[in-house]
Amino acid sequence: MQKPKSVTAVQLTMSIGTSIIGVGILAFPRITVEYVRTGAPFAAAFAMLLMMCGGIVVAYLGKQYPNQTIFEYADGLVGKWLGKLMTVVIGCYFLELAALASREFGEVVVTSVLQRTPISVTVFVMILLATIACRSDVAVFSRILTFYMPFVYFPALIIVVLSLKSAQLTNLMPILGLFHGQPLSNITESIMVVASLFTNYLIVGLLVPFMYRPGKAIKSTLVGMGIAGMLYIILMFATLSVFGIEEMNNLLWPTLELAKTAALPTFFVERLDPVFLAVWVTAVFSAIFAAYYLAIQAFGHLFELKSHRSLSLLAMPVILALAKQPADIVMLYQVVQQVGIIGLCLTLGYPLILLIVHVSKTARVKS
Repeated sequence: MQKPKSVTAVQLTMSIGTSIIGVGILAFPRITVEYVRTGAPFAAAFAMLLMMCGGIVVAYLGKQYPNQTIFEYADGLVGKWLGKLMTVVIGCYFLELAALASREFGEVVVTSVLQRTPISVTVFVMILLATIACRSDVAVFSRILTFYMPFVYFPALIIVVLSLKSAQLTNLMPILGLFHGQPLSNITESIMVVASLFTNYLIVGLLVPFMYRPGKAIKSTLVGMGIAGMLYIILMFATLSVFGIEEMNNLLWPTLELAKTAALPTFFVERLDPVFLAVWVTAVFSAIFAAYYLAIQAFGHLFELKSHRSLSLLAMPVILALAKQPADIVMLYQVVQQVGIIGLCLTLGYPLILLIVHVSKTARVKS
């Protein structure tokens, strides 16, 4: 069925760039440094390149099936029953991702800002906002993500620049530490940790059939993922150069601490960490919104619903219940890493299988 065309190539780029920057931006420098020390920026770069390969695959498949979402053409490629099964798995993964992001958001807010507010209240408010936003159609979904992109990137980059006055070049040495003395398992795990932050890129499979010009999907996807990846790399360089390896290991959220080092002493806003938290809240909302939307679109396709609006309300208590599961913040980050690895395999492996089936079917038809 022909989809209404409402998404431009620029909107696709900005939607991807916004949805990828999420709650993990605070802790990923510490986790990556634990694995590969000063090789962390290069691990972030390799993670970006790895996920861009996945983005190319999804965008290419979208071009081949310009009127179908990834859930629709998957049914035709791998069969209806297997396609439905994978739709359920993807839907459950993104529900869990939205829940974990909401819980991490609550932990940060309660620890840093609203210390007397129950964490359940902050989590509920964020999920409620995402639920309301998820009642919109694909055109509005893309516009919301597009609108928020400047509010996420520009303040974050300004804060990074202002914080660099405390940077020390020696903290980055050896700058090629990823390639010397690091066990292969640590390199692999560090790349997977950063790559798992990109899994929301799967919105490409949802947005391409709504594009005016699906032929530009690959270029838009690469630019969007590249912009998000560059921000991750810049943040990694900045936190590492300011704090160094030893201090990074003692910081729960290095990016937040980086914002605290930025200041404008000659301006009326002296401390910039409240500004950063406002930016971060916007980024978290965008990431949760994207994951939530992907999940209900998956289940909407599974149940062959004409409208997903009722599903957004039905999924809300499920996400709230999932967000309560980790007992404390230590267990939360353990679950985040485990779910991140599973999600990485799912969002990279499934499109690759679809591509292989598509190529083999096309070759068979031509022969």
